[in-house]
Amino acid sequence: MTAPLNILSFDIEEWFMSYDSSQIPVEHWKTLSPRIEQNIHDILRFLRENKLKATFYIMGWVAENHPTIVKDIANEQHEIGYHSYYHELPLNQGHKAFEEDLKKGLDLLQNITGKKVIQYRAPRFSLGCETYWAIPILKKHGIQLSSSVLSGYKCNNIIIPDLPFVFQHDGISLPEMPLNRQQTLGYRWVYTGSGYFRIMPYWLIQKLYAASNYNIAYFHPRDFDPEVPKTKLLPFYRNIMSNLGNTTTIPKLQKLTHQCNFLPVYKAWQQYQQSNSNIVTIEI
Repeated sequence: MTAPLNILSFDIEEWFMSYDSSQIPVEHWKTLSPRIEQNIHDILRFLRENKLKATFYIMGWVAENHPTIVKDIANEQHEIGYHSYYHELPLNQGHKAFEEDLKKGLDLLQNITGKKVIQYRAPRFSLGCETYWAIPILKKHGIQLSSSVLSGYKCNNIIIPDLPFVFQHDGISLPEMPLNRQQTLGYRWVYTGSGYFRIMPYWLIQKLYAASNYNIAYFHPRDFDPEVPKTKLLPFYRNIMSNLGNTTTIPKLQKLTHQCNFLPVYKAWQQYQQSNSNIVTIEI
């Protein structure tokens, strides 16, 4: 890779959504006050003011209940991907439920935007060797690019790289933009966005970004919200974590835009393809 590749993406979930929807069951979601519309308004304004484009991976439940924000994102020419309907892990769903979920969500997003959705991100970056069966299903329904795994895990004796690569299963290929991680004393952690980004000092974020030729930043709308509500339905630690450093997200990201030329995910993949002839393939 000849030039640094810095990528900006957002997982569009409500403030109370977490993990695999196990902490607050779906039936309780409508009892909690929504924050998503104001959060998205703030994010879009930030992107507009800084002349940035990003990729938004949108949950089906959010699109169903807040179709206007999907239209707003699309109208500002940002890339749109799918992020499951209820934030359930593919491994827990199994083949049939996963395909039904995928088709339902993709159809909904296409009906709202008028365009086919060709990008996918699995909840919790949970695609991998145990869910190889999802690749043909994703391709069957028009997905051309995934950003669904964490770097550093071993898959068929190959370590998932901190670079774009291609998953392959039964002759079917799916390009993958993994979430890169930093390794410290044997522990791998995500510095490029969300929780660590909120609590780390800017000088360290800047240093880590500068040290890597591939950074894929990912955020949730709540990362930009200085007033994330608390609820007894979430564990104590989660209520605390959701509010740590939120007021620093925009100032830090603002500074980082002067150092990094951020691209949306699909555009970054196209650029990477053009400049790299030997892209790693991982058979699963």
